[in-house]
Amino acid sequence: MIRQVQIKNYKSIAQAVVNLERLTVLIGPNGSGKSNFLDALSFVADCLTDGVELAFKNRGGIAAVRRRSGGHPTHVGIKLVIELQDGKSANYSFEISAGQRGSFSVAREKCSVYGLMAQDTQFEVENGQFKQPIKGIAPKLEPDRLALFAASATSTFRPVYDSLTAMRFYSIVPSALRELQDPDSGNFLKRDGSNAAAVLKRISEVSAQNGETYRRICSLLSKVVPGLRRAEYRSFAQKETIQFKQDVGLRDPWTFDALNMSDGTLRVLGVLLAIYQPSTPTLIAIEEPEATVHPGVSELLVDVLIDGARKSQILFSTHSPDILDNKAITDTQIRIVESENGATLISPLSNQSRKVIRDKLYTAGELLRVNELHADKKATEEITNELNLFSHTNAN
Repeated sequence: MIRQVQIKNYKSIAQAVVNLERLTVLIGPNGSGKSNFLDALSFVADCLTDGVELAFKNRGGIAAVRRRSGGHPTHVGIKLVIELQDGKSANYSFEISAGQRGSFSVAREKCSVYGLMAQDTQFEVENGQFKQPIKGIAPKLEPDRLALFAASATSTFRPVYDSLTAMRFYSIVPSALRELQDPDSGNFLKRDGSNAAAVLKRISEVSAQNGETYRRICSLLSKVVPGLRRAEYRSFAQKETIQFKQDVGLRDPWTFDALNMSDGTLRVLGVLLAIYQPSTPTLIAIEEPEATVHPGVSELLVDVLIDGARKSQILFSTHSPDILDNKAITDTQIRIVESENGATLISPLSNQSRKVIRDKLYTAGELLRVNELHADKKATEEITNELNLFSHTNAN
């Protein structure tokens, strides 16, 4: 799991140091920067899988990614402190500088893998040249590739690469689940849910052999839509779609196409498929899973997200008090996201808010409703002052 994220000059985030839990909730109003924080993590995964150039292009170019300010910062920087398996941890960071006419270059990149009883192993690159080489290989650095891509050929750095490229990010679009979909392997759910039919098919195939996942999804959906028996994969010519079987008081259930289902039902299905998809992402990030969903379903959504945290690290954004009413969400899991003078601040809860919640005087949702859920800005300032992309940070 990712223990800490450091970000510099990424969109609305001037500087941020954010500690993450196994399940972390980003709470804040629209426009505060919740999506930008999630996108910074997605940017890391995209740079490693697709290359830096394409990662920028998909976001409108480096000018759209680089933070705007009076001083015109030239470097975008990200650092991740990662807890790996077998007692090992890693620091991975890179900094990208902007040039003229939308050009860029990787100014610096560093990765260090360490353990309690093992010697640190690391590589470091500055301006396209190895300052500390990768032991055992001498790769040629491509201008649009991060060096970790090449370093993944070694057993030492492969777990870091695999961990970061197995992160998945979701903003479920109900209309994408309604449309006829192209054939897909169904191993990973796409960001908008546009291959939901293939994922549902794959889950049903695997579940028939090894588990209860498909039946669990159908059971959870029945709590959202009374009488709903199951969701099923269906092929349609060269396309794929989802159909729903629902009891309507007759002998046999009626069949409804995805086209006839509500946004809320399809969004919940998308969240369920993201959490229970066949492959296991290292991190699952979901934007506003409660959007267009009836408030009464909030408890079910939180239960599903908590269940997902048994296998993957979960990170989701919300501005719903109903989500925070769930007593399973603790004060240590909440991060307050605010915008001050155009800059995003991401903070833990203040000691006062924590005490009220721990003393069971109010839930976090009740405090949010009366605008009394406060951030610990002093702690945020102190930890942000420690931002250093290329120094060593312990994962614990």
